[in-house]
Amino acid sequence: MKKKAFLSIFIISILLLFTGCGTQSTFKGESKTNDDGKIELRMAWWGGQERHDITLKVIELYEKKNPNVKIIAEYSGIDGYFDKLTTQFAAGNAPDIIQYGGNLNDFVAKGVVLPLDDYVGNVIDTSKHDKSMIDAATIDGKLYGVTLGSNAFGVLLNKTLFEQADVPLPNKEWTWDELANVSAELSNKLDGAYGVADFEQNGFGIFLAQRDKRLIAEDGSKLGFEEKDVKEWFQTWQDMRDSGGAVPPEIQASSSQTPEQSLIVQGKVAIQMIASNQFGAYSNASQDDFELFITPYDEGGKNGVALRPSQFLAGNADTEHPEEVAKFLNFMVNDVEAADILGNDRGAPVNSDVREKLIENASEIDKEIFEYIQWVGKTSDAPYEPNLPGFNENEKLFKETSEKISFKKATVEEASAAYYSEVEKILSKFQ
Repeated sequence: MKKKAFLSIFIISILLLFTGCGTQSTFKGESKTNDDGKIELRMAWWGGQERHDITLKVIELYEKKNPNVKIIAEYSGIDGYFDKLTTQFAAGNAPDIIQYGGNLNDFVAKGVVLPLDDYVGNVIDTSKHDKSMIDAATIDGKLYGVTLGSNAFGVLLNKTLFEQADVPLPNKEWTWDELANVSAELSNKLDGAYGVADFEQNGFGIFLAQRDKRLIAEDGSKLGFEEKDVKEWFQTWQDMRDSGGAVPPEIQASSSQTPEQSLIVQGKVAIQMIASNQFGAYSNASQDDFELFITPYDEGGKNGVALRPSQFLAGNADTEHPEEVAKFLNFMVNDVEAADILGNDRGAPVNSDVREKLIENASEIDKEIFEYIQWVGKTSDAPYEPNLPGFNENEKLFKETSEKISFKKATVEEASAAYYSEVEKILSKFQ
């Protein structure tokens, strides 16, 4: 027994000795400084394979220009990304540099995002950035991130499937009724594919904007829509499922937001909603011919699509190297070489000089994205608004409500009433 105890103590001592001889790590944000003085930063983002590849190239370029810095990449698809991030913050080991969506405000409210005002003008140059994109990352008067690009939601049409079905593409001012009709026709004529995938929560926001309504009132005190709006939205999609135009619930439930695993790239649907900056990722992941299109208009002639920030890049409030984080944020949005690599994957650059350079040398896909952004700018006056507070909870609730209806576990009326009641509680909690 004594021999075993002595052996255990000896092994532990050896492990501690070797642990102390290697790279030293800090607990806050888990950034590291090597023995040779090189700073290590962790960076997290979501996306498809194309985004991963080009982001890794940008990191490599930054490290070449800044040999004192090493950036550890942590990337994945969006499914589960924010759940993991929330867990990391709770455990005190979140990355130093983090990509956010419209839920940046949720994490700012938790006090885990690095304020950047002290670095603006000396480390971060925002002088050439669109004011609306600076405002989008400004919360309670403080700047918390750099906007990685501007984009707009749109509809991706699989022209190859339209041709196979011998169904003409819709006109550019199509309506929700026309979406329902063309989707049903596609489903009837295609073998093993359906007309349209559910537009989900992002589509609901556009649906509200067409009615001059918002997700949340401008003063943030209450919801900007009513229960009847929820019911009308879910009924629209249930009608399309009943007609066979929308994809069946068991297929929709297994869908992924990662381009390579999406329903439209897999050839299971001919129409799917995407963010405009992802057009290249979807196109490059498929042999089919795609077209970026506007969402259906309402009967009053409004499309409800707003120009919006694609994502934000921000720092961990507990990082040991805030200035180094700020330097990388500046590099991502202001360096011309980095912009050449990134292209339009995260949206049109917010730096006007960088954007002009990109347009000059744009690929056919990037030109189509720029044209779509211009189209939205000319045809819509819908305002940008951030996601509802409690983004993760709201997104989960919306998906669960849609599935309750589609799997016939609740009627549209029952599920809509329950959703509205619950989303009011979520808003109250985050206020």
